[in-house]
Amino acid sequence: MGEEEDEMEKIIRLDKEAFLSMAKVLGLEEEDSHSEELYTYVEKLFPNFKVAEGMDLADIEPMLTLVLPKE
Repeated sequence: MGEEEDEMEKIIRLDKEAFLSMAKVLGLEEEDSHSEELYTYVEKLFPNFKVAEGMDLADIEPMLTLVLPKE
């Protein structure tokens, strides 16, 4: 198993203090009733962001989706 595979197998978690700090910068208050629910949701998504961050996509063309307006 390579080093990259070892890295991907590690459990990556978003620290709650880091989340609250980012949320505050974005204008959310810790006291907001939905902060805990939002943290739980973002914490579940966070490992996917970290995996994507390590991908080498230099040779991949972006997929563009064209949505034409309905007439």
